[in-house]
Amino acid sequence: MDFAIPQGLQVIQKAFFSHKSNILHAQASLNGMPISSDETILMVVPLFHVLAWGIPYYGPMYGSKLVMPGMQMEGEPLYDLIDKEKVTLAFGVPTIWMGLLAYCRDNNKILSSVKNTIIGGAALSLSTLQEFDEVHDVNVIHAWGMTEMSPLGSYNKPTPAMDNMSKEEKYAIQLKQGKPIYGVELKVVDDAGIELPKDGESQGHLMVRGPWILQKYFKAEKDAVDQDGWFDTGDISVLDQDGYMTIKDRAKDVIKSGGEWISSIDLENAAFGHPEVAEACVVGLPHPKWDERPMLFVVTNDGEPIEKESILEFLGSRVAKWWLPDEIIFLKELPHGATGKLQKFELRDEYNNYYMEK
Repeated sequence: MDFAIPQGLQVIQKAFFSHKSNILHAQASLNGMPISSDETILMVVPLFHVLAWGIPYYGPMYGSKLVMPGMQMEGEPLYDLIDKEKVTLAFGVPTIWMGLLAYCRDNNKILSSVKNTIIGGAALSLSTLQEFDEVHDVNVIHAWGMTEMSPLGSYNKPTPAMDNMSKEEKYAIQLKQGKPIYGVELKVVDDAGIELPKDGESQGHLMVRGPWILQKYFKAEKDAVDQDGWFDTGDISVLDQDGYMTIKDRAKDVIKSGGEWISSIDLENAAFGHPEVAEACVVGLPHPKWDERPMLFVVTNDGEPIEKESILEFLGSRVAKWWLPDEIIFLKELPHGATGKLQKFELRDEYNNYYMEK
């Protein structure tokens, strides 16, 4: 049956999964994951979001206990659930853990049973990593993936070499999204499709290939991959000589200012390190001179504005001067989707003409 699409309604491309691809993904995910039959896994990721990252498959494969919080994902109920069920491994996005850590911080609580947490869905900040490690003795494993990959693409599992590193050296590695899981290939290419060197500096489009990675969207006429089977993730990334991948930004979120790139992710994480900042979001907005300039949106710990100069001074020693946001807007809360991800498009739409009209 034919139907008309209302004006302004976005048509979402759909990725469907086969049982075979789900099982292959689960088996590959177990390679190196800190999972055993004695594990108690807290999955603070919705079942509707890529089948909760595949946990309902590879958890039972090992006979691990699964703990599901339902809609109670605030700091206090999460802490109570972790304490009651003696959770040893927790999965979730950074926003969820920020709330849990804040509750623990304000109430002098320690996550005594948790040994590891796997964080994905958005970039991990240094302050979150440090608090998990230094306050709660929880090892953080950074991971990355996307719906089209079922979803896990890479994770940053601990290595023996890390045991002999300083905390600063170890943290620098843990903040990366890690190495590809078995079966997944990664490469970074320029705008012309030429593969870039794995030097940890050359930024380009992240391409992926593998046996359970999407080939074609549901009902699409054309393949979503190129002739060699590579899928463009939409991420801007770098690869280093050891095979670690670092997401610099989404291609749609990277800020192009005066012919140079500014990573909204790096700028957000720098701002999040400010002691009064509870959450930060950066978007690039049209600018009459520089094409785009960053705008920083901030939620403070108490929800009230602070001196903007305090944030700019803090950022000044951590990022290049030309990265500093032209404007800082204080909000009571940032827009989040059902999975906890920031909905940057809402802020971009609302403030799109801010710099052009000044």
